[in-house]
Amino acid sequence: MVNKQAFTDTFQYFDKAVIIEIIDIFIDESPERLIVLEQNINEANFDKLRFNAHSLKGVVANFAAPAAVEKIKVFERTAAELVETEGAGFNKEDMLSSLATIKQMVFEMIEDLKEIKAES
Repeated sequence: MVNKQAFTDTFQYFDKAVIIEIIDIFIDESPERLIVLEQNINEANFDKLRFNAHSLKGVVANFAAPAAVEKIKVFERTAAELVETEGAGFNKEDMLSSLATIKQMVFEMIEDLKEIKAES
């Protein structure tokens, strides 16, 4: 999931301690971010859903995982459309299914980042 070469290129000038701290923050905060997104869907809170999807997209973009970024980008766009249409066409099951795919991708990223951390 994480393109290790792109990650290494991006962070090549960073101190290893900083890289490890960035990885640790991602690993620690990601599960809660995903829980909040699920809550946003269950509550049909499209403003918060859009905001939190945008936030996750930005964080994930730091880790050279283009497939995950693209999936989250589509998810965010869907949330934005729900905001604009006041929820018209909201399909909770579809949103939860998309989020399940995002969760899987994020947890794959976490495993990749644990490997990168161990190699540092």
